[in-house]
Amino acid sequence: MQTGSETAGGNANQSGGVDPQKEAAYWREQHSKQPYAKNYSYEQFEHAYKTGYNSFFKYPGQNFADVEDDIALGYEEEKPGSALPWDTVRPAVNSVWERMAGVISPRDPSRGIRGSI
Repeated sequence: MQTGSETAGGNANQSGGVDPQKEAAYWREQHSKQPYAKNYSYEQFEHAYKTGYNSFFKYPGQNFADVEDDIALGYEEEKPGSALPWDTVRPAVNSVWERMAGVISPRDPSRGIRGSI
């Protein structure tokens, strides 16, 4: 059975057992498969993926929707000159949150058990 740290990265660290390098590799591989990625490179979204990862741990136990305004502000303040605007990258940041919640957070009991249909 995989633990959250094995699934998301393997090396335990201060970020809930998730390895940032393995998360970056995951998103680099998955980026072109995402609906929001059409016509954009991974590099254009890299800051968004990092923002999603970092903000997930900055706001533990919070819902994305509840802290989205703060995340968007932080993204805009810290984005490199080549980064895309928030409205373009928002789905990517939300996708990171959804992945992280499924990997390291308890699931909502109403959603069933992993692997069940």
